Amino acid sequence: MTPDDIKTGGELSPEETASAAPGETETASEETASATQAAEETASEESASKAQTEDGEASEGAEEDYFAPVKVSEKKKRVKRRDLPPAERRRRNIRDIIITATVCGLVLVFFGVLALCSFVGYSGNYDYIDTVNALPEDYSDFECEYDDELGYYVFSPKDGASVEDFRVLQLTDVHIGAGAFSAKKDRFALQAVAEIVTEVQPDLVIVTGDVAYPVPFQAGTFDNKREADMFGELMDKLGVYWTVVFGNHDTEAYSLHDRDDIGAYYAEKATNGEWEKCLFRVNPKDYEGISGVGNNMILLEDESGRIVHSFVTIDSHSYTDGDYFGIAWKYDNIKADQVRWYVEEIIRLSEASGYAVEGDEYIASTVYFHIPLREYGVYWNEYKDNGYKDTADVHYMQGKAGESGEKSFPGMYNDILFESMILYNGQGTFCGHDHYNTYSLSVTETVYYEVDGEGIKVPVEVTDNAKATNSARGTIRLTYGMSIDYLAYIGIANKVEQRGGTEIKVSLDDGGIAVRQRPYVEIAESANGDWH
Repeated sequence: MTPDDIKTGGELSPEETASAAPGETETASEETASATQAAEETASEESASKAQTEDGEASEGAEEDYFAPVKVSEKKKRVKRRDLPPAERRRRNIRDIIITATVCGLVLVFFGVLALCSFVGYSGNYDYIDTVNALPEDYSDFECEYDDELGYYVFSPKDGASVEDFRVLQLTDVHIGAGAFSAKKDRFALQAVAEIVTEVQPDLVIVTGDVAYPVPFQAGTFDNKREADMFGELMDKLGVYWTVVFGNHDTEAYSLHDRDDIGAYYAEKATNGEWEKCLFRVNPKDYEGISGVGNNMILLEDESGRIVHSFVTIDSHSYTDGDYFGIAWKYDNIKADQVRWYVEEIIRLSEASGYAVEGDEYIASTVYFHIPLREYGVYWNEYKDNGYKDTADVHYMQGKAGESGEKSFPGMYNDILFESMILYNGQGTFCGHDHYNTYSLSVTETVYYEVDGEGIKVPVEVTDNAKATNSARGTIRLTYGMSIDYLAYIGIANKVEQRGGTEIKVSLDDGGIAVRQRPYVEIAESANGDWH
């Protein structure tokens, strides 16, 4: 059979089928099926195309859904907004505006609630301060006046008073947040301070840093001035003489006010009479360029008017070496010009009070700062490595090394304050910073020195290849104050043994000191610690 014998419909007549050979019949059937399948596929594609066209026309007449997901072919590149059809571009713009407005609204609501909670919290704590009772007006046997000639405040016994010693209370690391998240813990801290001061009734309170804690995720605020104000109002209400030296948290890189601002605020409140018994000064009048803020001296006279002791506050600064936020715990040090100021003033005041300076006779002094000296850790390790027993030069007095690993966290570099105090009749140093460390050591050391062109003894390091002809030996008390903190250290609010104050008794006879801890947990029981 030839192709001409095939019917137009692609089928064979019964007669042709019967006469065809078997192989020819199968071949013709396959060709007929292939042609039929091709025709069906063509019809299906035309139907799908028509349906798609009808759907597109129907969607153009429907209402726009601005939040409907946009179907993008996986094979197609992302179309830039400017290349979209006007209707699609408008839909996306409206969607973005609604999302942005919603997010901004939620942020505003959050900060509004935060501000309200903060206001309620710190207002309540100011209300608490109003309820605090002042110490009796005549509780102290000392009076305090500013001496223009000396350039410092001076304590002296009241007329007719018979006293043998002067008492200082060291407080440290109060950590007031004054924000939305810290109101309850702030109340605990304020109450602890009030009760300790009321129990001890000191002649002077010295706070060794970190009054404020403007860390937003714990306090709920950046406002370190409000924190300083809250503490100042409490101390003013208590009616006790007081001063403060700054710690690393008092002025953070992200807080609203820097060190100069906060120092000026304390000084303004002190000098304009709002905080009548605040003795804070920005810096000594003749040392305006000195490093730090709050370097100062407060002097103690005996009945004859002779200066017997100088209470020295020195700014130990904050962070260093690029660690602006304190994340790497790189702490700064007391600077050389601050130590120089301390030495020069001790010499000047000693001469003014008739001490035999040429014979190495100087006013006794104690120094107060926040970040510990490196000597704290060095001598504790010497005591620890000796099986927690005294060595020839290191004597344990009280307290414990409560930080993890019994570590101390001093400044990164060496300074010469410890050595200079040995050379100039220093009695002891008092710091804070490490909240769980409360130990006190008595350290005796030999210091080598040279005399510079102005007659100042300058400590030098002696090596095997270099020897100094001058040396002096003396004893310094290195003391960590008990902290107040309820906020900064995680979980510390539930700890008690590190919380309290440190009482320093100063003899009017020779300016010597004795020290004891005043644990807050024992204050309610009126328990008195032992003197050491």
